[in-house]
Amino acid sequence: MGDELIGWIDDQVAATGLDDEVGLVVLAALGSDVELDAFLDGGEPPTSRAGRTQTDATPAGGAGGAFLTSIEVEGFRGIGSAVRLPLDPRPGLTIVAGRNGSGKSSFSEALELVLTGDTYRWRQKSGVAWREQWRNLHHPTAGVTVGVVEEGQGALEIRCRWSEGATDVGDRSLTVQRQGQKQVDGLAQLGWSGPLEQYRPVLSYDELGKILDSGRSQLYDALASILGLEQLKDALGRIKVRLTARKAPGAAVTAERKALLLAARELDDDRARQAATLLKKPSPDAATLATLEALATGSTGTDQGPVAALRVLAQLSVPFGSPDEVTAVTARLRGAADDLVTSAADTSARTRARLDVLEQALSVHEAHGDMTCPVCQEGSLDAGWRAASEQSVRRLRAEFSDLETSRQALELAVREARRLVAPIPQALVRPPVPQLEDVVARARDAWDAWARALSFDGAAAHPIADHLDHHAEVLLAAVIDVRTEAAHHLELLNDRWQPLATRIAAWTSSWREWLRMKPGVDILVAAEKWLKENDLRLKNERMAPIEDGAKRAWTKLRQESNVDIGSLSLAGSNTSRHVRIDSTVDGVDATIAVLSQGELHALALALFLPRATMAASPFRFLVLDDPVQAMDPAKVDGLVEVLSEISEHRQVIVFSHDDRLSAAVRRSPVDATVLEVTRGTGSRVTIEKSDDPAQRYLSDARALVIEWEHDRLAEPALRRTLPGLLRFAVEAAAKDTYFVRRLRGGDPLAEVEATWSEAVTTRRRVGLAVFGEECAEHELVAWAGAPYRKHSLQTVGSGMHNGLKAHLDPRDTVHDVKRLVEDLVAVRS
Repeated sequence: MGDELIGWIDDQVAATGLDDEVGLVVLAALGSDVELDAFLDGGEPPTSRAGRTQTDATPAGGAGGAFLTSIEVEGFRGIGSAVRLPLDPRPGLTIVAGRNGSGKSSFSEALELVLTGDTYRWRQKSGVAWREQWRNLHHPTAGVTVGVVEEGQGALEIRCRWSEGATDVGDRSLTVQRQGQKQVDGLAQLGWSGPLEQYRPVLSYDELGKILDSGRSQLYDALASILGLEQLKDALGRIKVRLTARKAPGAAVTAERKALLLAARELDDDRARQAATLLKKPSPDAATLATLEALATGSTGTDQGPVAALRVLAQLSVPFGSPDEVTAVTARLRGAADDLVTSAADTSARTRARLDVLEQALSVHEAHGDMTCPVCQEGSLDAGWRAASEQSVRRLRAEFSDLETSRQALELAVREARRLVAPIPQALVRPPVPQLEDVVARARDAWDAWARALSFDGAAAHPIADHLDHHAEVLLAAVIDVRTEAAHHLELLNDRWQPLATRIAAWTSSWREWLRMKPGVDILVAAEKWLKENDLRLKNERMAPIEDGAKRAWTKLRQESNVDIGSLSLAGSNTSRHVRIDSTVDGVDATIAVLSQGELHALALALFLPRATMAASPFRFLVLDDPVQAMDPAKVDGLVEVLSEISEHRQVIVFSHDDRLSAAVRRSPVDATVLEVTRGTGSRVTIEKSDDPAQRYLSDARALVIEWEHDRLAEPALRRTLPGLLRFAVEAAAKDTYFVRRLRGGDPLAEVEATWSEAVTTRRRVGLAVFGEECAEHELVAWAGAPYRKHSLQTVGSGMHNGLKAHLDPRDTVHDVKRLVEDLVAVRS
């Protein structure tokens, strides 16, 4: 049923508008573990969606329907020496009758054991005796051979053998051999393992009695398995397993996030406080993860707070490179000041005035030429004076140039010294942690003292130099102390922060991986949700054919019962699962508890038959062992009616010790074969064919002749009725022969039935039986040339409607038709 169910679910998924990804997960889960994992891990679509070839009418395993041709049993249960139960491999009803102890049930148990490895009867019995006392006491060897034909495949044999002395029924060899092929071990190649659970074609009296009284959940499970709902359950289980596994990382990282949040809140650290703010988000996004990761790895830091301030203090530096640099600067300052003093001492104010007068006199001489000195009125401003005066000016200017150079050097030295002085850094305004209060205060005071150099007058070169020399070492020591203490406290904070930072860094990586996985988890969650929400609806939609079949069967099986069966549905789940069967008694609602034992058996059959005859089953046979126990005669007639309806398309085999079933068959117009099983001394079992349909019609024809011979039937009535019975006999024999030959060849049942239905005349049907579809008229004419065949075909042909001709003897006619039927049966073998 696998692909058929998947196709049905595929349609349901499409009808509910489920997301494609989710629908594909549902379909893959219905397939197998491998298929589901392939889709989840690699996106490989379920093969079940890409081109299903099976349909409701196509049996599982690819082969057509299987019919039984025989069951041969030796040394098993009530059967001693080997005996073969022959079966026509075609739709039809076969009754295997025999009293209790005749060995008939040994055939059904042997078949069930070969197919399933067990029997329902043995499973329900306590102790090991039932499994160990299976050998027949009168025969040393034991084995079972089941003959089968499959549509489209042909004949095969399933052989089960036990060695002499084996007591464990499981200690056996099991082989399958198809016609013309090698023998293989086991039944695996037949593909029947699942179908035997879903469409179990064998029902014993023990199982029939337990279907309704073994518990609510057992009936639920039995119906669920044939509806393919076990496959739905398996699919849900597969999804749950993978969902649990794939949600685990998400649950773990979510739990870790909460744990990290608590740890961050408990840690007195700026970074922890920032991390706590970020970790509050239930689903951190990529930007949040990046910030957390940078915070944890130290690639970014907080902009404020103790940690930030400690980082600044740990990197605090003095405004100068080293005390040596300060010494060099102050030395240059002192030298510049001394040079200026020396230059100033060498150059007086009078010299400056004299230089000015000379430069003015030179300017006047330049403008007005030679003249008497306008100042002293004695000397002469002439060329000689001019040359001497220009030489004096040059000498005086050189003296004043040295002084200017010294003055500029001093100004430069003062500026250089003042560059070593900077205002107190903001980091020293207040300590970031109480433990640094003293050391920060000392540094602040040292820096303040150092910075007072800026208040000195620029001309106080030596005081400035002295101040800087005095305070450089003090400031450097104070700053080093601050750096050391800040680094120490920062290390303490880092030691407390680092474990949390490491966890946060690892968590961000895990969370990213979880975000990558989460879409797949969300799809699994949606698939699980859809299966759960649609569980009962899916179950009961699948239940509809079973419900309809059960109702139809019950209407025939109930016969004189005043109990009516309404709707059947699956309800509940897990330990509360059950099948709800609505029933009424004379129109009043009631429970199935009001049913008698016979009615319970009939209802159990009504539930079993639709399940065992579903179109998807590969078994075209149905085996019932003693189904009529506890049934009243009316229900037995109803059972025959139900079985005859099923036998139109199935091979129905019923084992019964109750002669009421055989009698009901004989009373009905059903085309049935009755086999009588008897058991003699030494467990010797024999099988004889009771009247088959053709023989039964011939017997009825002979009975009419006898009634006519004894004057209990008027001759006109005999002549009107006899040809019809004889036609039924001929057509029954022809149909058996045609169906057996075609189905043994592996031809599909539908084709065989269609060809038979198209042959509307008895003559054409005889031709199909003797020569097959290619029968030519001249071949049939030649074959029918014998007088008794010719006479018989004329009697049961179109002339039947006019009755038996007056010149023909009814006794001879019956005899001729009997010979024709025997010929048709002979062709079959």
